[in-house]
Amino acid sequence: MKVIKKINNNVAICLDNNNHELIAFGKGIGFKQMPYELEDLGVITRTYYGINMNYLGLLNEIDESVFEVCARIVDIARNRIQSELNPNLVFTLADHVNFAIERTRKGIIVKNPLFHDVENLYTTEVNLGKEALRLIERELHIDLPDSEAIGIALHFINAAEDYVNSSSSYDSDQLIDHITKIVEDYYGKEINRKGFNYSRFVTHCQYLLKRSESNTIISSENKKLFRSMIQEFSETYQCVIKIKDYLMEILRWELGEEELLYLMLHINRLCSREDCYR
Repeated sequence: MKVIKKINNNVAICLDNNNHELIAFGKGIGFKQMPYELEDLGVITRTYYGINMNYLGLLNEIDESVFEVCARIVDIARNRIQSELNPNLVFTLADHVNFAIERTRKGIIVKNPLFHDVENLYTTEVNLGKEALRLIERELHIDLPDSEAIGIALHFINAAEDYVNSSSSYDSDQLIDHITKIVEDYYGKEINRKGFNYSRFVTHCQYLLKRSESNTIISSENKKLFRSMIQEFSETYQCVIKIKDYLMEILRWELGEEELLYLMLHINRLCSREDCYR
């Protein structure tokens, strides 16, 4: 195996014997001068083919312990879900789990109104989500809220290549594109739609839109946090109100405080990375 590009000391882009590109994990694999021939394949712990290069930046943002736990979760999922799963699943799941850990440590608990609906429709995936929470608690010593089982389950559902959300009466891609334009127009900043920051934002918008299918009005338990976010990030809040008005017009969906808080968190995250703030 030829190691051709360093991601960090323990992760690198490689070429296998058939000249196929892959991402390899292994202690010290990225330490030597590139390129070089890796003789001892025993140092390789995991390999991933077909990874979207936009996700590679995560490897320098997220602790390796989170990646390893998520890789184990995906290993379990592949043995229980019959559908083929997207090869990027480990990366998107690691990003989700890492952000959930950050939110939990800050005391931000966002309820998921889809819990019972998804639990009834996707028993296998939700059980995997619950098992993932137990593994995360045991290995990472963080007790994530039970609602995160649904967030993890949705990753499995979306990663199934033959999954089609036939119940949706709207074009989610078009909606997300318009939401992005609202953000761009408000901040006067063009967002790089080929970068990972945008890919991550799209994923969270997809989850937000799934909430609309439940037709549930949420009683938020984050009122104090929501009020403080409005005061601290008043511009973000005004941008979110524009998105709220748009979704009301198109979907006839009145976003509650929980959804507004969710949007503020992710728009704030996107814009801080894209340098939107003036």
